[in-house]
Amino acid sequence: MIVKKMVIFAGIMYSFLVYAQRIDVQQIFAATSEEEMYKFYDQMIDSARLSNRFIHSDDSTRPFNFGFFEEIESKDTLIKFVQECWVRRGDYICARFYWIYLSNNMPIDFYGRLLDYFRDVKRRENYFLKIESIKLLDPIIRIIIKKYESGILDEQDSIKALQLIEETLLRLINDAHDYTWLLSHKYTWLLIFDKYITDNIRQALVRVIENPFYPEEYLDFYLSQQDTTVLDTIGIPANIRPQWRPRFTPEELQIYEEELPLFERLQRFLRYERIGREEYGGLSAGQAYLRRRQDGFGDKGYLNIRYIEDYAYHKNDELLIKHLKEFKIKHPDYPLRYF
Repeated sequence: MIVKKMVIFAGIMYSFLVYAQRIDVQQIFAATSEEEMYKFYDQMIDSARLSNRFIHSDDSTRPFNFGFFEEIESKDTLIKFVQECWVRRGDYICARFYWIYLSNNMPIDFYGRLLDYFRDVKRRENYFLKIESIKLLDPIIRIIIKKYESGILDEQDSIKALQLIEETLLRLINDAHDYTWLLSHKYTWLLIFDKYITDNIRQALVRVIENPFYPEEYLDFYLSQQDTTVLDTIGIPANIRPQWRPRFTPEELQIYEEELPLFERLQRFLRYERIGREEYGGLSAGQAYLRRRQDGFGDKGYLNIRYIEDYAYHKNDELLIKHLKEFKIKHPDYPLRYF
């Protein structure tokens, strides 16, 4: 079967574990039934939960992410996951990242069930799984909009498509805290969402303006997953200095590979000890480690009200403008551009 690539929404990979690995065969999972599709997704989500990338990385606060899809025009393959592989220094390396290909040739009811599946993922206990799964709403809604605007749907499916579009935009607002699609009046590559902004959606945006902060549980969950034992230096000699050289004897290489992780751990501890002393007024290394993660965590503080402001200004939306002016009075520390 020949698979033709369609519009690329974003060429990023599905990451359900963290590190690259040496293997001989690229993994490809192709689902020809919905049962298979959900089985693959469940397995990958479970693997993502166990990867704990956001716990063990030293400085990055970025969790794994599901990524967006590429479309394929296929009536047989519903979805396909293709492992990212390359050759490096003669070794065949495959990362634990997967390209996702989603059929754009399925009935509207199929996409409705897929959206329901991701709604269930959002209810799971892991904050990162909830947030990352919600990011998949964007490419799915684009497929639905293109189907609706193509004129190929019958009256019943057209009604379903409009319902799914509104429901999904509301989920982007309420669950994903994503308002970038409001800029579609400026950037045509976002598709034109303006025509799909209903009164229900405008009222949801009003509620965002009235409650403009990320939920506190996002930060609480993130901090609850941090582990300060990555700073443990017990048993590490203070003068450890692994010596790198272009060529090692087998014995020297073994010593180097044993000492390097210990040296890096010691340097991490010393770094956070300095940060605690110089930047945080005398905090311990462990406290500085947690504070740095708290300060670097993105989903806290204000939501991105500027996207809503930009839309309201360019569309002269009196309802949103009224609430934005009230917002400015209540929150003078959040700079608005137009009001």
